Amino acid sequence: MKPFKTSKLFDVNYSIPKGCKITDNCGGTSSGKTYSILQVLILKAYEIPGSIITVCGQDIPNLKKGALRDIERIIDSSDFVKGIIKSYNKTDRIYEFTNGSKIEFNSYDDEQDAKNGKRDFLFINEANGVSYEVFEQLYVRTSRHTWIDYNPSAHFWVNDRIRGRDHVRTIKSTFNHNPFLPQDVIDKILSYKDNDEYRWKVYGLGEFAPLEGAIFKNWQEGEFNDSLPYIWGLDFGYSNDPTALCKTALDKKRGVIYASEHLYATHLSTPQIVSQLSEVIENKSDLIVCDNSEPRLIDELIMSGFNAVACVKGPDSVRKGIKDMQGFQIIATPESQNLKMELTQYEWNDKRSGVPIDKYNHLIDALRYAHSFLNADSQVKFW
Repeated sequence: MKPFKTSKLFDVNYSIPKGCKITDNCGGTSSGKTYSILQVLILKAYEIPGSIITVCGQDIPNLKKGALRDIERIIDSSDFVKGIIKSYNKTDRIYEFTNGSKIEFNSYDDEQDAKNGKRDFLFINEANGVSYEVFEQLYVRTSRHTWIDYNPSAHFWVNDRIRGRDHVRTIKSTFNHNPFLPQDVIDKILSYKDNDEYRWKVYGLGEFAPLEGAIFKNWQEGEFNDSLPYIWGLDFGYSNDPTALCKTALDKKRGVIYASEHLYATHLSTPQIVSQLSEVIENKSDLIVCDNSEPRLIDELIMSGFNAVACVKGPDSVRKGIKDMQGFQIIATPESQNLKMELTQYEWNDKRSGVPIDKYNHLIDALRYAHSFLNADSQVKFW
C-alpha cells in the first residue's frame, strides 16, 4: 500500500524498465511531474537503505520555491513518511532517513563543481535551467537511475543529446494527468487555448514551442559553407561563464551567417586557451576577433603567434550587433549544441529598450564580434 495519494504519473516514474537509465519527463504546467518524482525518490530511499539521492536545480532559490516546498508537502501529508525520516539539515538541505538513506537538494555553479560526489539516484528539476555540462558530470556519477523534468518552453540540450538514446524513455504529461488539480488552476490553463497560443502549446499541451521572447528566430540547423572566407569570434570567460569560440562566415549577397561552435569551456587558464586554439585553428594567420575586455589575454594570443584583434565595443554595440544579425539568416552546424541552445534561449530582458538577458550569450557574443567585423562597411582584410 502506498503511504500517500499518487497519480498515474507516479506509477510510470516509479516502474523503471530494464536497461533504462534516464526518465525524461516533458510536460505542461501543473501535471504533477516534480511532485510525483519526489514521491518516487522517497520510496526509493526507504526501500534501498543507505541510498544517496541528489535533487539538482538551477539555483537554491528555485529549489526552495519548487522542489523543497513540494517535498515538505509530501512529508506533511503522510505519517508514514514522517516516521521514516530521521532529520532534516536546513543549512545543507539534506533529509536523512532512519535507514541511512539521504536526499540532498543542491545546485552547481559549473561542471567542475558538479564533479564532487557520487549517488544512487539523480533528479534534475527544471532541467532547461541546468547546463548540459553540469548534467553530464552528475549523470556519470549516478549508479542507478536519473530523472529529469521540465516545461518544453524552448529547445535545449535534452532535444539533441538525451532523446533518442537507447537507455532513455520519455514521458509526456499535461494537467489532465493530475487528478488533484483545483478547478481554478484548470480553468486558468484552459484560458490559454483561445488567448495565448504559445502558453497553450507549452504549458497546456506540453509541446515544444519557440521561446516567447526569443531574440533570434531567424536561425536553423545546417552545414557550414566552406567556400566562403571565414574568421573566428572569441569570447573570454572563466568560472561561471565559458570561454567560447565560433567560426563565422558571411554571405552578404544571400543574407546568410554561417556559424560553427569550436570551444565552450569554463576554468580555462591562458595556457589552456592557447592549447585549445592551437588544436582547433590550423592556420595561425586566421583572424580571431576577441572580446576586448581582456587585453592581456589578447596580447598572450598574439605572442603565441595568433592573429588576434580586439573587437570594437561601444555604448550601443550589443543592441546594434543584435539588430544587424537579425537581418540575416543564421545557419548553425548540427554539432554546435551549445550555440543552438543559446540561440533558442537568448531573450529580451527589456525589448522596448533593446536590453537582452545577460546569459545564454557566450557563443552569441563571439558570433556577434565576428559578424560585426565581417559586416563592417570597410573592406575586410584577411592576413
